[in-house]
Amino acid sequence: MRFMPIGLVKEGMCVARTLRNAKGTVLVSENSTLTNAMITKLKSLGFQGLYVEDELSSEIEIEDMISERVRYESSFYIRNKDIDGCKRISKKIVSDILDRGFISLDLIDLREMDDVTYSHSVNVAVYSCILGMDMGYDKQALTDLVLAGLLHDIGKLFIPKEILNKTGRLSAEEYRLIQSHALKSYQFIENRTDISDQIKDAVLHHHENEDGSGYPDHLMGSEQSEYTKILHLADVYDALISRRPYKPCYSPVEAAEYLMGASSLMFEPKVVSTFLTYVPLFPKGSFVQLSDGRRGIVSENADEHNLRPVLRLMDHTTLDLLLSENLDITILSLEPEGDAMIVKSEMERTEMVSKAERKRLLIVDDMISNLNMLRDILAENYEITLVKSGRQALSYLEKKKKPDLILMDIMMPELDGIETVDRIRKRYGKIPVLYVTVKNDMETLLRCRKMDMAGYILKPYQPTFVRSEVKRILERRSEAV
Repeated sequence: MRFMPIGLVKEGMCVARTLRNAKGTVLVSENSTLTNAMITKLKSLGFQGLYVEDELSSEIEIEDMISERVRYESSFYIRNKDIDGCKRISKKIVSDILDRGFISLDLIDLREMDDVTYSHSVNVAVYSCILGMDMGYDKQALTDLVLAGLLHDIGKLFIPKEILNKTGRLSAEEYRLIQSHALKSYQFIENRTDISDQIKDAVLHHHENEDGSGYPDHLMGSEQSEYTKILHLADVYDALISRRPYKPCYSPVEAAEYLMGASSLMFEPKVVSTFLTYVPLFPKGSFVQLSDGRRGIVSENADEHNLRPVLRLMDHTTLDLLLSENLDITILSLEPEGDAMIVKSEMERTEMVSKAERKRLLIVDDMISNLNMLRDILAENYEITLVKSGRQALSYLEKKKKPDLILMDIMMPELDGIETVDRIRKRYGKIPVLYVTVKNDMETLLRCRKMDMAGYILKPYQPTFVRSEVKRILERRSEAV
């Protein structure tokens, strides 16, 4: 089987996996033949694609970590705010995963747009269980961790859908309301004496970051439980790879880069490294574009093949990228939407950017190479001004309109980044600042926090994380919400 984006699905294709709606009702059965009416219905419900069976993808098997029945039963209990049901199904999820005997996270989640919160929570529970297994948790601890995953976003069911799914920028009040979901989730289970304090704590604090910049209590990593750290990473990863009304999805490669870039800032490094051993960077059944112009479907990606998978090319031949004769061939990209959809998406994106007023970024760093690197990462979407020192930044602000965001290197000679920001704010008021540094120590972090930082990124730059942080600050909306 192989994954087919909804925009490329055609009448007559054979369905490889059953599709259900948010309530578990079968929409398209396995082995059925697609009609145009079926495709139109799936598009209207917001499905991003489905799995098909054809000659090219024959014998490529992709399995879920839990049974279809358990997955939809879990979503049902979350939808109905049934805590007792969630407790019962948590045990079944753990049993399903333990009985598998192997870890496979290849399956792309097939969900309609109305099923986002429920299906997301099930995925977070599964990821959390896998992390807990690697960390040596016993069956009871795994069951508690899975229950925390199922319940962590239940507070979102008390927030209006039009705010959760808003495609435009959130107002300050709307943003605070969405952030309140962690507290609402906690309050929903707070008085249940049959739910452990560890579970309640993880549900309340699943948006806390290692550097203390999260919410609701701004806890440092040393103040967080391991359950909290696991739940946080699982939550963010699934949010990244999932399409939402207000954002496209990351590929697994981009999401892995994000996790690595945010290690020690958002996530516990040990949890990141553990999780990445299980993440298939190129999921089975997905299209890839190669540097030599050929395209293929990933057919094997386990262990040493995670970075260099085995492909089935469009002419039905096999290409093992791990073989020495193929080492000069690289994967340029996953092709989640196919060539035609990529072109269309790029045209739409360019048109949107050209019509919108571009945000202005002031980048301050004494190293030309660092300035050029950040410019290359960000120039496509923003107006960029580069300056080499704190004094040049102050001089620029005297003559020009204030930027929307400053990216400020901390370690600069004469006038360092934090002193520069202090002078800027005394003269020109508060401008959001994203600090940039090679140092990842507590003293530097606390100095930045004292200056009310908007964010904090490390060199060497991870492009996906840099773009995500800039976007988060400018739009006041995190990818993990």
